[in-house]
Amino acid sequence: MLEQASIIREKRRTIKITINREGNLIIYCPYGVSAQKLEEILLSKRNILEKKISKTKSITSKYSKIINMENILLFGKEYIVVPTTKVTKPCFTDEYFLLPKKYYDAGKTAYHIKKVTKDIAERVIVKRFKDIVQCYKCIDVSKVIIGNYRAKWGSCDKFGVIKLNFRLAMVDAKLIDFVIYHELTHLKELNHSPRFYRELEKLCPDWKESRERLKTFSFLLELY
Repeated sequence: MLEQASIIREKRRTIKITINREGNLIIYCPYGVSAQKLEEILLSKRNILEKKISKTKSITSKYSKIINMENILLFGKEYIVVPTTKVTKPCFTDEYFLLPKKYYDAGKTAYHIKKVTKDIAERVIVKRFKDIVQCYKCIDVSKVIIGNYRAKWGSCDKFGVIKLNFRLAMVDAKLIDFVIYHELTHLKELNHSPRFYRELEKLCPDWKESRERLKTFSFLLELY
């Protein structure tokens, strides 16, 4: 399998194998590791890696228009990006995301998708978060922040500050709720112990299904 992989040798102690959103295999390894050793590692993980590569390529194909910014996602629905001189600021219709042509021509599509999505997240997701918290009076949240995070959908710290990724506005309501419930559970358990998942199940009985579905949208974390 080594001939299919990109090898990046760097100053590190461990070997890291990743698959990018195009389904390409990338190996990060220390300088002294031989090609034979890498091949042995890949062969030992061959079945798992091939399944992951196949799944990644399938997702990339399915959402290619999102990745290429021909369409955008908002609450699980795809909207076609249409550059036009008929609007002066980005806006949505039932089927389209209308973008002033001057922004499109200037290569600012990603910037404005990000800005509009973040604005919507700060209104809609924060309101949903507050509605959920209101149902559980015993939950003590000091602050909720909508931010731009590349590796996570949300986080919670020991001070009760919960951070949510603005890209959550791109997925459906059920997945948004799952992430909110997940972070609220961390107010009781700042780990992923069996006790954490027992508490999570009380708030979100189908958390396993939601967690697997959310993995499908991991590519969004790399966009915009």
